[in-house]
Amino acid sequence: MGQGSPTKYLYIVGRGHSGSTIFSMLVGEARTVANEGEIITGFGAAYENKRCANGEIFSESEFWTRVRSGFERRTGMPFASGVAFLSSRARCARAPANLLSSARSPRVQEAKRLTEALYDSIAEAAGRPVVLDSTKELATAIFLLRHVPDAKLIHFVRSPFGVADSYVKRIKAAKTFDVFRKRFRVERFHSVPMMIAALLWMGESFVCELLRLLYATRIITLHYEDLCDRPIAVLERVERFAGISLEESKEAARDGRTMQPGHALQGNHLMRRKEIVFSPKKGLPRYLTGFDKALITLCTFPMTLAYGYLGRRAVKPGVVMQQVAQ
Repeated sequence: MGQGSPTKYLYIVGRGHSGSTIFSMLVGEARTVANEGEIITGFGAAYENKRCANGEIFSESEFWTRVRSGFERRTGMPFASGVAFLSSRARCARAPANLLSSARSPRVQEAKRLTEALYDSIAEAAGRPVVLDSTKELATAIFLLRHVPDAKLIHFVRSPFGVADSYVKRIKAAKTFDVFRKRFRVERFHSVPMMIAALLWMGESFVCELLRLLYATRIITLHYEDLCDRPIAVLERVERFAGISLEESKEAARDGRTMQPGHALQGNHLMRRKEIVFSPKKGLPRYLTGFDKALITLCTFPMTLAYGYLGRRAVKPGVVMQQVAQ
């Protein structure tokens, strides 16, 4: 199905609000794939007391207890120390350093050892050979491409108009805007964070396409809109790319099968619903003015054109996840 041996680690890179949650949940329905949300960044402050997507407290979870035991057996170091080290290296500011880092560097070798140990321990605890990490951080994506040969990347892209629309919706509701792991209060002037989101979409998309030129067999670009329009075709592309079977994922998409939450610590809040199905319906962006759309076009023009979003009706799925009626 794929080239060479099956992939051991799949990593999603892209912007927030890109639809990676529903994509990762669909892929995680396959009996070959362990989907535990945003793995690397999930181990932030006080993670021991966080609730997993399935409602369990991390410190009381049998699954994460097995992961911790496997990690400590593989590395000979405390789990908390290891994941703290990995989380500190996942910040966006580390992307240039990871691009220029030497494979002979002791810190790089240690990061590689701990990353593989964490993913292998999750695979062991889940009883599935492939681990899917939807962390999306560009710095980690670059590190995996350069130093972890068993990893392949999925660059998951959504129209910048859809991404910005989702951002503005959340900003208006929460009155805050998160960027580079910092939170800013936003009472009005929503165009400023919207432009920041658009510029980040543009920059990250450009870098990911350059990486795809350098690592043609290890990174693939998929589009959110294609997942909603042709989910089976997109999942089949992933099968060929990763060399794994996603038969159960295709069944879930085709039949509207209920998907169960996993043990994710970090990720979209929708992952924490008890029962959800893949149910795409079309709807127009509701929170962008004509002026907003013009600003987004200006900020993202080259990549928007390259991806075919310019001049295309800016539609987005109004409902991609819905809770199953009890």
